[in-house]
Amino acid sequence: MLLGFDCQGWIEAIGGLVIGLIALYSSYDHVNLFSSTIYLNQQWGIWLIVASLAVVAIDAQLASRSRLRAAHEAAEERDRATEARERQAEETQRQGQGIALLRGAALLSARVQLDPSKLNRSRLNAFLALLAEQNRIDRQEPGGQL
Repeated sequence: MLLGFDCQGWIEAIGGLVIGLIALYSSYDHVNLFSSTIYLNQQWGIWLIVASLAVVAIDAQLASRSRLRAAHEAAEERDRATEARERQAEETQRQGQGIALLRGAALLSARVQLDPSKLNRSRLNAFLALLAEQNRIDRQEPGGQL
């Protein structure tokens, strides 16, 4: 953006300037409104053209800023949506890991109940020791899962 104008703003400002120059070099001693003519002193016509160019420039700059603000807001919204999708994916992954742990615990518990052999008990004890260690680590880390 140069001087507060984007591409469309420059087009609008240059178009207004061209129309102002056309009005300046044509008859500017009267104004036609609703099939009636209002005659102006020629010096007033120049000031009206200058004032209209200022209005065109201000309008073009405001429109440029509005488009820029809308683009920034759209980019921020896309960023928020991306962050929300990433958080949801992480939560889904954590839930999947939790479900896998529950399935493993249920499987080992069922093995011990169906066949209370030393091997099945040692597998269950090792699994429970891993869960206890992970639980201890999670409680120590900031933001860790409980």
